[in-house]
Amino acid sequence: MKNTAIITGSSKGIGYGCAVVFARNGYNVVVVSRNEEEGKKAEENIAAQHGSALYIRCDVSKEDQVKALIAKTTDAFGRIDTLINNAGYHISKNIEDTDIEEWEYIINTNLKSVFLCTKYAIPHLKKTRGSVINMSSMVGVVGQGNAAAYSSTKGGMIAITKNLALDYAPYGITVNCIAPGWIETPLVDDWFSQQKNESKARKYIYSVHPLGRIGTSEEVGELALFLASKNAKFITGAVVPIDGGVTLGY
Repeated sequence: MKNTAIITGSSKGIGYGCAVVFARNGYNVVVVSRNEEEGKKAEENIAAQHGSALYIRCDVSKEDQVKALIAKTTDAFGRIDTLINNAGYHISKNIEDTDIEEWEYIINTNLKSVFLCTKYAIPHLKKTRGSVINMSSMVGVVGQGNAAAYSSTKGGMIAITKNLALDYAPYGITVNCIAPGWIETPLVDDWFSQQKNESKARKYIYSVHPLGRIGTSEEVGELALFLASKNAKFITGAVVPIDGGVTLGY
């Protein structure tokens, strides 16, 4: 029986890159997104080019929808081996400019979703001695200006990763955190578009990376695949950066 991975926020960006990599390597991949059109398109592309994929519409900040996601996954594939908590959103605002609705939206999308998805996946991961991978950010490690809500959630993801690693190690479940830096995604493109001079901002960001570029979503996917593999079974509670060396000079 194939291993199964649930990847939230996987209709595009880092989540989609992870889904492609996992499907290519023999996993049943559950594509999770609120946007049905994007989710179905991702499912079709992955199934046609890379392997097994199933789209399940889910708002991962809603408990009833997360419960349904887990049930539909096990009905379809009979097991859950890996959960990748990737769904997230970013706004470029300091705390004074962030209103309560924006704060709650970011907290619910980025952090509450980790609580809900992990809570309801854990009973199944106990059976497979599986893995949880939380997609944080280097922002959660080194900080970022004008990102009060986002920074809070990414730091929180690191903290809950360490807690879960301790609580579920006795069950053979590994829980790790990936901390990407600048990765070519629609979210990063959106950030560039919010800057006064988009081309100048992009040129600057590339220049501060020792490797001279930003990363790709599939490079993050390859790291996630390793952390989900048997070769990484002695790694838990870790925060693994993938940032092209950009934070080395911080």
